[in-house]
Amino acid sequence: MSITRGLRWFVVLALLLSIAAAPSHADTNPPPDPSRDRPSTVVVSVRDGGVHWADAGVGAAATLATTLLVLGLVLALRPEHRGNGKP
Repeated sequence: MSITRGLRWFVVLALLLSIAAAPSHADTNPPPDPSRDRPSTVVVSVRDGGVHWADAGVGAAATLATTLLVLGLVLALRPEHRGNGKP
């Protein structure tokens, strides 16, 4: 294995580990409710005003990040071409 190929694998593994180790900001365990004497649930009606630009931005950022990750993997894992005609 050449140094260049080893470096490519190192970069790919570092990218995958950084993605896997990214912290999640979702709160799956809400704190317990201190008051048990809550009133019944109140339903609030909100009129939908059109496009939710924040959601569209999150989707666009996720698409861009995925595209860049795939492009980086393709460039890192493609076989080396040498001048003598052999891959």
